[in-house]
Amino acid sequence: LRSRADALAGGSFTLALFGAFSAGKSSFANALLGERVLPVSPHPTTAAINRILAPQDGFEHGTAQVMMKSPDIFKEDLEYSFSVLQLGTPAEDGWLQAIEQLKPEGIHPAGLPHYGFLKAAAAGWKEAQPLLGTVQTVNMDGYKAFVADETRSCFVDRIDLYYSSPLTEQGIVLVDTPGADSLHARHTGVTFQYMKHADAIVFVTYYNHAFSKGDRQFLTQLGRVKDSFALDKMFFIVNAADLASSEEELDQVIKHVETNLKARGIRLPHIYPVSSMKALEGKMDGDADLYAESAFESFEKALGAFAGEELPKLSLASAVQEISSVRQRVIEWGRMARQDAGSREQRRQQLLEVNQLALSRIDSFAQQDLSREVEQEIRELLFHVKQRIGFSLGDFFAEAFHPSVLREDAGQLKRIFTDCGRELERTIVHELEQELWATTLRLENKGKAVLHSAADGAAEDIRGYDAVIMLTPPEEKQWTSPEWNDAGLTSFVDWTAYWSLFKSPKHFFEDGGREKLRSAVEPVIKEALGGEAAVKQEVLVSFYNKLVTEAQDKQKEELQEQLHEAMEAATSSLSSGEQPEAWDQLASQLQQMEQSLA
Repeated sequence: LRSRADALAGGSFTLALFGAFSAGKSSFANALLGERVLPVSPHPTTAAINRILAPQDGFEHGTAQVMMKSPDIFKEDLEYSFSVLQLGTPAEDGWLQAIEQLKPEGIHPAGLPHYGFLKAAAAGWKEAQPLLGTVQTVNMDGYKAFVADETRSCFVDRIDLYYSSPLTEQGIVLVDTPGADSLHARHTGVTFQYMKHADAIVFVTYYNHAFSKGDRQFLTQLGRVKDSFALDKMFFIVNAADLASSEEELDQVIKHVETNLKARGIRLPHIYPVSSMKALEGKMDGDADLYAESAFESFEKALGAFAGEELPKLSLASAVQEISSVRQRVIEWGRMARQDAGSREQRRQQLLEVNQLALSRIDSFAQQDLSREVEQEIRELLFHVKQRIGFSLGDFFAEAFHPSVLREDAGQLKRIFTDCGRELERTIVHELEQELWATTLRLENKGKAVLHSAADGAAEDIRGYDAVIMLTPPEEKQWTSPEWNDAGLTSFVDWTAYWSLFKSPKHFFEDGGREKLRSAVEPVIKEALGGEAAVKQEVLVSFYNKLVTEAQDKQKEELQEQLHEAMEAATSSLSSGEQPEAWDQLASQLQQMEQSLA
C-alpha cells in the first residue's frame, strides 16, 4: 500500500501530443505550459521528439539536452529517402553531389518531404557531422535553433527540455511528437510506444482542416488499440475553434471530426474545441475573460479529473481488494485464536499438510502449458490482419494511382507510374506494421489474461484446502514489445513489368486500365503479404511464449513466498495464543479502511 501511495504521490504523468503539421500542436503545447516555450517550426517533416519536463537531475530551468542521431541512424534515414526517390544507395563520398543535382520536378507528392529532408541534410552536413552520436546541452536560444532550423533538426533524434511551469511542476511530462505526416512517422515503433505507455494521448486537429493521409493512418491505429487500454485515455482537440462564425458552424465542424473518428473505429470520442492562441494570451496577460473565451478550461478540467481521479481509481480498486483479502485472513486468525490449546495443536498439524498440498498445486500451475491458447490467438489475429489489409487494397490503389499525379502534363510518366507503385507498397508496409503493433497489445492482454486465469485457478484451489491460506496472484507490469526487422517487406513488385498496362492517363482512369493493373498486381501483393505475415507469426509465437513462461516462473515464486508468509503468520498466531479481541479489532480497522477507500 505504501508503494502504491508513493507511486501516486511522486509519479510522473506522460501527456503525448499527436497531430499533423499545421494543426497547431506547438501553440496548443504553449497554451498548456502558459508561455511561448516551443517555437513553431516552418519545416515540420524532420521534427524530433520533444519532451518538456520539470528541472531535475542537475539540469536547470531553461536548459535542454539534445540527443543527436548516431551516424548509423542518420545513414539509415538517408538510405530510406534515397530509396523513396529512386536514387539508389547513397555513396559514402558522393551523396552530397547527388542531392545537389536533385530537382523537385517529376517527384511524386509523397516523395517531396524526402526531397526537403535531403536538401536540409546536405545544407547542414558540414556543421552537424562532428556532432552525430553526441549529446549537446544548450540554453533556450540553442534549443529553439535546433527545433526550428531544419538544417539542424534533421540530425536530431530527440530533445529533453527542462522547463519549470505550473504544468511540469505537477509531474506532468509533455511529449510533442513529430507530425503524423512527418518522415519520422515511418518509425512506427516509436510512435506506438508513446501510444502504449503514455498516461494520456491528445490528438490535435485544426479547425476546418481536412485529415491528411498521415492523420487517417494514425487515427486508424488509435481505433485499433483503444479497446486494449484499461481506461479511455484519448482526448481530441479542435484547435482555433474561435474561427467559427457561429455556434452552428462550430457544431458542424465537431460533427465532421466525430464522423471521421468513428470511421476510424474511435467510438464516443472526447472532443474539445479550443483556441490555443486565446488561452496562451489569457494566461500570459492574466486576462480571465480571454482565457474563458478560449474554452481551454473545459479540456484542462477533464484532463485534471482523468489524471487526479480516474487513473488513481485503478490503483485504489486494487488496494481495496488487497485490504479485503487481508481482512478475511485476520477474521480466520481470530477464529483460530478462540480455539483451546489442543485444538490449536491439531490445527497446526493440519496446516502443515495443507502447506504440502498448496506447494504441489503451485508447482502444477507453473508446469501448465499456456502456449497453445496464445498461439491460437496469434494465428487468428494475423488471419484477420491479412483480411483487413486485403479489403483495403482497393482504397490504397485509388489513393496511390491518382489522376492528380498521373497527368498528361506531368512529364516522366513512367517514373511517376513506378513512384505511384512504390507509394502503394509503402502504404501496405506501413499498414502491416501498424496492424502488427496493435496485435502486440492484444497479445499482451491475452497472455496476461491466460496467465491470470491459471494463477487465479491455483489460488482458488488452495483457498479451498484451507480458508486461512489466501493467495493473491500479483498484477503483471507492462510487458516489452518485440523488435521488428522493418526491412522485411520492401519493393516486392516489379512495376516496370506492368508499365504496358498504362497507355495514357485517359485510358488508365476512364477505360479500365487501373482496374486491370489492380487485378494483375493484387495476387503478387497478397503473396508477399502472406509471406511476411508468416515470418512475423513465428517471431510473435517465440516472443510471447517466452514472456508467458517467464511471467509464469515469477508468479510461481510470488505465490510460494505468499504461501510461506501466510503459513508463518498462521502458525505464529496459533503458538502465541493472541487474544481474539486483538484480531477482531484489527478486522474492524481494516473494514473501516476498506469502506473509506471504496
